[in-house]
Amino acid sequence: FDLYLPSDYPKKPPQLHFVTTGHGTVRFNPNLYNNGTVCLSLLGTWGGPGWKPSLSTLIQVFLSMQAMVFNAIPYINE
Repeated sequence: FDLYLPSDYPKKPPQLHFVTTGHGTVRFNPNLYNNGTVCLSLLGTWGGPGWKPSLSTLIQVFLSMQAMVFNAIPYINE
């Protein structure tokens, strides 16, 4: 994963990119697209509650990834 904090962070969410996609041919998880997009509402790349500058943190991003991406049955997220 590549994590980028924009210059206006924390007003804007961090940007997260998945880099192991086999040059766009592999999709490991419903939340990890083969173009490298990491789909989490907190990042603004999926529907649902988004980034709240006064409340959201990097820890929340990492915990969301753990729950949605690194779980035993990732396809339950579809």
